[in-house]
Amino acid sequence: MHIMKQKKILFLPMILCFTLTACEEWFDLSPKSELKAEDLFETEQGFRDALIGCYALMAQPELYGAALTYTYMDVLSGYYTTASGSLNAFRYAYEHDYTNQIEESRKDDIWKKQYNVIANLNCLLERIDEKADVFSADNYELIKGEALAMRGFIHFDLLRMFAPSPSGCVPSAEDAIPYVDRYTNQLFPRLTLSEVLERIIDDLQQARILLAEVDPYGPRHGDFDLENLTGILKGRTFRLNYYATTALLARTLLYRGGKNDKSQAYEYATEVIKSNLFPLIGSADLSSIDQNGFVQENIFALEYIGLKEELIDVYFYVPSTSSQMLAISSTTLNKIYPVALNIDYRKQWWLEESGSYHLVSKYNYSERVPLLKVSEMYLIATETAPTLDLAAEWFNQLQYHRGLPDEELSETQLKERLLKEYAKEFLAEGQLFYAYKRMNIDKTPITDTPLANPKVVYTLPLPEENTFFVSD
Repeated sequence: MHIMKQKKILFLPMILCFTLTACEEWFDLSPKSELKAEDLFETEQGFRDALIGCYALMAQPELYGAALTYTYMDVLSGYYTTASGSLNAFRYAYEHDYTNQIEESRKDDIWKKQYNVIANLNCLLERIDEKADVFSADNYELIKGEALAMRGFIHFDLLRMFAPSPSGCVPSAEDAIPYVDRYTNQLFPRLTLSEVLERIIDDLQQARILLAEVDPYGPRHGDFDLENLTGILKGRTFRLNYYATTALLARTLLYRGGKNDKSQAYEYATEVIKSNLFPLIGSADLSSIDQNGFVQENIFALEYIGLKEELIDVYFYVPSTSSQMLAISSTTLNKIYPVALNIDYRKQWWLEESGSYHLVSKYNYSERVPLLKVSEMYLIATETAPTLDLAAEWFNQLQYHRGLPDEELSETQLKERLLKEYAKEFLAEGQLFYAYKRMNIDKTPITDTPLANPKVVYTLPLPEENTFFVSD
């Protein structure tokens, strides 16, 4: 298959360089393995191959290629009615039963694979400064900046999954996850929620500084011919570019929710919007099926060649009797997109009817899995705007570009309105669960079922055995 051949090529340097071995051994740091790592990092091309390998690791179906976007995380969000079936492969995830053996294995695998990507990034980062002279032009800053941003990105999602929300605890007193910033077989202690967030933000700030002057998708974008980029500068929306890093900072600061975080998140979100590099879709853009996923709005996406055939057709376009099927009932769909809003571009272009169910179709004509979109920046700007009038302005700009009329916003219903918009906007992208968690909602997403203990639902338990990197 095409995708598997491509992945073997991309993974090859990573397998040669750093292989995760038996749990007791942590990482293979044998002289043979180290020699291959040194060989890889003798040239700029070696660093580039290693970084591309990390993106490929992120795109695995067990991570952002499926589980952390349109399957597992959106099952947790309650989108897919069929997941509640007794034979469905995600039945226990739909019930938020993380103790079930299948679900325990699934979440533990996410944990291990995410930290494996981080280990690869650390191997690169620990060697890049001493090899700075092998780089041409500004490629040192680009590669190091992306690697730091990716390390922050992955730690942030591990935190959002496996640690409580800052809004529901005392962050400085709550143990969270390890922040792994060295390539070593030593164990790392769990840091507090505050400490991990600080480390993430520090990595992202460093990345932003490195990328600011050299990234074509950065403040100097006017100096570049963006239609004809070549080499390492090509395909920047598939990389953690300057604006993707800035968008991630906005997301992270909003999640932390500290005293000055709201105003900083607003500053970063509006900076991305005002770059005009990621324009919201318009009615004229919807004349082509290639825009099914509104790809022009992607700030950062992963490419999965063969996405439709190898994954979408496995979970969505299958017989209704399949234990893999993930589909939305009419009742659930009407909770997400009320019948009165049938004019919503998202409902028209991202879904299709199949018998008594509705199937996600947004990936039918695009092999991009979006991880950061400009629409999120409009929602962050809405939530963090200094005045309600300005919040309404940002919100209604997004509404207009979704084919919807303006709405009046009030302080009392702003949170509820934003949550409804997150449900519409991030269908099959894995973000709704985190929005409910961040806002400390004591109900399940979409179904609005009251929760006696929200922390149990919104904080996945750490692996009990062979927990990579954690020391007591």
